[in-house]
Amino acid sequence: MSYPQNKNKLNHMSYLKHPIICFLILLILSSCSVTHYAIGMSESQFKNSEKYNLQLVEETSQHTVYRRIATQDAQMKPLSYYYYYFNNGTLVRTQLIEAPKPDVVLLSK
Repeated sequence: MSYPQNKNKLNHMSYLKHPIICFLILLILSSCSVTHYAIGMSESQFKNSEKYNLQLVEETSQHTVYRRIATQDAQMKPLSYYYYYFNNGTLVRTQLIEAPKPDVVLLSK
């Protein structure tokens, strides 16, 4: 008669594992979130969300352009950049541009 009781305990333990596994998966997915930029967001919101990988390219009284490295190779050389264009402190355009690649020169003997 003790056998069914042990079986119930085992089933109860397996039910406890599922919420824990689900919680761990949700925790991992939420920690890897991607920053989203929306047309119309303010320049201060943008700068607060992207503090490290950001370079000011151009700034006038009404126009600002920032650049962020999008991808890089194994030697940490940039392969592409995102450009963010602001007019009067509001994001109006984003653009992905590949970094220029050096021309290959073949030397003949």
